[in-house]
Amino acid sequence: MGLTSLNCSGTITNSFQFCDNFNEPLDCTEPKTEKDTVYLEKKSFKKENPSYEDFGNFLYFTARETPGFRMLLSKPYNGLGKEAFRSGYVAYLKYGNSSERMEGNLFQNNIVVSFHYLGALLKEEFRRKGMEKSPFRLEDLGSISLEYTVMVPGMEPITKHRVVELRWK
Repeated sequence: MGLTSLNCSGTITNSFQFCDNFNEPLDCTEPKTEKDTVYLEKKSFKKENPSYEDFGNFLYFTARETPGFRMLLSKPYNGLGKEAFRSGYVAYLKYGNSSERMEGNLFQNNIVVSFHYLGALLKEEFRRKGMEKSPFRLEDLGSISLEYTVMVPGMEPITKHRVVELRWK
C-alpha cells in the first residue's frame, strides 16, 4: 500500500511503498506495510546459546532481511541530471538510537529503491546498548520500530515509520 501525494494540478508527485525485495526493472516483488510480521527459519539459526550479535549475523548473512522502499518520482531524476540526482540522494534507516545510511540504492529514471540489511542495523544498536554478548531469545526482542528518512534532491525530506515483528516459523 503506497502513499501518493497530489500537487495542485492533480498530478502524482511521489509514491512511497515499503518493499523488501525488487526485480531488475525495480518492480516491488515483496511489498510490505507499516506493520508486518516476518517469519524466520529457526532451523537455519544453528548457534548454540546464541547472543544478540549471533542473531544480528544470522539476519545479515542467512535470513538476509532487507527493509526497503520503492518510490516513484513525478519526472525522471526529479528533473535533475542523473549524476546530480545520484550525488544528492541519501536514505537512512534508524532503529533505537542507531541510524545507518541505507546500503542499497538503485535508480531508474523516475524510480528509486533503497534497502538496508536489518542485521547490520540491529547489531549496531545491540553494541550501543552493550547487549551484543547477552543471551538471545527472539521473544525478548519485541517489536522493531524502524524510521526511514529519505532525502531526494528537489523535495522536502520524507520520514516514514514501520514496525516489524520477527517470529520463528
